[in-house]
Amino acid sequence: MKAAAKIWSRSEACGFRYTTLLSDGDAKTHKFLNSLKIYGPDVEILKEQCINHVSKRLGTSLRNLVKDWRAKGITLGGKSYGSLKETTIKKLTQYYQKAILENKGDIQSMKKSIYATLYHSISTDKNPMHMKCPPGKDSWCFYRRALAKGENLHHISLILEHQ
Repeated sequence: MKAAAKIWSRSEACGFRYTTLLSDGDAKTHKFLNSLKIYGPDVEILKEQCINHVSKRLGTSLRNLVKDWRAKGITLGGKSYGSLKETTIKKLTQYYQKAILENKGDIQSMKKSIYATLYHSISTDKNPMHMKCPPGKDSWCFYRRALAKGENLHHISLILEHQ
């Protein structure tokens, strides 16, 4: 924290100001820098999360969820139908990261996109869940794209259907 304060304090001598701190989730340095009021009482230093750390926390949370439920005798992970496998967790974190990156600065669009990827990933032929996916021929969603083009609507799901 002291090193960050030293660097930030020197910045004006070089003719610029740091106004945003890119963080891995630890708020101590951010709070410390703001408490120093390096650039005066009217300038607040903003904090932005590193997208890699945000998506990593989602993956860790999902893995912990699988582990906690396993301890209770309920299987979320494994080889059975509808299980939350490592490959599914990786895809969900990638979708989550993509939704955030593509909608930075627009919280409502970001939320909509995150929900769209979640529903999209649990969709099956028997129960299509693409109502939140973007429509049109240029959609990232194969289902909505096929619907717009009048093509086959067959799923290749993240969750293997019971045969």
